[in-house]
Amino acid sequence: MSELNIYLIFKVLILLGVLAMLGPIAHDIFVPAIPIIADGLDSTTSQVSVSISAIFLGSAIGTLFLGPFADRFGRKVIILWVLGIYTVAAIAGAFSPNAEMLIISRFFQGLAVAGGKVLSATVARDLFEKETLGKAMSIIMFMAAISAIIAPLLGGYAANYLPWQSTLFFMAIFSALVFILFLLFFKERPIIKRKDVLQISLIYKDMRTIASSWSFLVNSLTGGLMLAGLIVFLSSSASIIISSYNVPANIYGFLFASVSLSFLFGTLVGGRLVTKIGLERMIKWGVFFGFVGGSLMLFLALLEIKVSHAVIVPMWIFMFGYAFVGPNVIAGALQPFPNVSGTASSLINFIQGIIGVIVSFIISYFRHDDAFVLATTLFFLGCAAFLSIRLKRYKF
Repeated sequence: MSELNIYLIFKVLILLGVLAMLGPIAHDIFVPAIPIIADGLDSTTSQVSVSISAIFLGSAIGTLFLGPFADRFGRKVIILWVLGIYTVAAIAGAFSPNAEMLIISRFFQGLAVAGGKVLSATVARDLFEKETLGKAMSIIMFMAAISAIIAPLLGGYAANYLPWQSTLFFMAIFSALVFILFLLFFKERPIIKRKDVLQISLIYKDMRTIASSWSFLVNSLTGGLMLAGLIVFLSSSASIIISSYNVPANIYGFLFASVSLSFLFGTLVGGRLVTKIGLERMIKWGVFFGFVGGSLMLFLALLEIKVSHAVIVPMWIFMFGYAFVGPNVIAGALQPFPNVSGTASSLINFIQGIIGVIVSFIISYFRHDDAFVLATTLFFLGCAAFLSIRLKRYKF
């Protein structure tokens, strides 16, 4: 491979990694500031936390449309639209007069967040295949993990020293800068733009074809169960650690960042291992670590150990495992569909997001005075993920 090709691949992976940061920036910088945002809006932490679920709901819905749009109009123009919507929604959230308007603006921001996941995976599928695709996705998720480390630190700082709107203004500035980067430096690979791809009948046909793949369904389910664990942590950890365990917001930001650091370490290890042991074994090992993390947290919760590290340390293990699962279930699900990779990417992200939102919605009815509900949820999600990977042996 020539130095020019290596440079071009490196450049596009950097751009895709920055695009994938939209999600972590949208929620990880926000979570440590939830208590101060609730105070600023004269609301409750529980109500403001709903905006986290709103982002993932918007993201799940957005994934259904962005893939087909990318197949019809091309990758670049849709990426630019996504970044524009993200910027406007973040600004609207900063000027929200109440929690309800904040939740609505975050829903629309979630629609744009979907682009970070769908379009980064779609462009990567345009360029790579098989284990190389898995490695490319690991690099993209590695960059997203870097932002997930920095974002909660910024959020914790903002919670202590800046107005609550500062977190949303930061999101707007970030997405505006990424817009400029893609406008100037991204050149998409020529693809066949299917003019009929937005026809409802054709979308249904493509999605039915994709959903008929047993491997696709199992990969989607496994990834969704692991993602649900992350969403539940995002939705409840601030209430548990800051409100119930009386940990300052800036310290919580560091604890949150350490969880993201574990995910980052997992992407580094996973990127090296995937070409050696393959996608399937990577997914199995990731689910195993997720199960161990959930089991450990539940064990500590049953012992009534109410300190922050009884939540954070098990989440280190869980997120290390999720780093193995996340990129590889996507790579495994997209591999059979090179001609409709945008639609396939949309469908897997929709399935995963909906699973996460449903689980998060269910546990929102429980109190989070300690980590028992979170721990129990992670334990059962780990068990379910184990069962899902065993389903690959069968075809119904």
